[in-house]
Amino acid sequence: MTYHLPLAAQIAIGVSVGLAAGAIHFSTLHWNIRLLVTGTPAKALGLQLLRLAGVVVLFGILAKLGAWPLLCGAAGLLLARSVILRRVQVSTP
Repeated sequence: MTYHLPLAAQIAIGVSVGLAAGAIHFSTLHWNIRLLVTGTPAKALGLQLLRLAGVVVLFGILAKLGAWPLLCGAAGLLLARSVILRRVQVSTP
């Protein structure tokens, strides 16, 4: 079922959910890499599955809201990715 929200609300919801999901997803990537490096691949795999499942669930909810929230959510996720990666590149020596 598609909910009928004003276009501005759909865009705002999509971008904010995408930014939040992307920030969480790409920030926890550091933990995932640390688990792989320290020799606990089972925990790393579990964390990876949890990260992906969270994004899939949120994007499934956005898809139920319509095309605009889904597209804006993807844009928000990519924006969060670029911000997180830029922050990590600046902080690494």
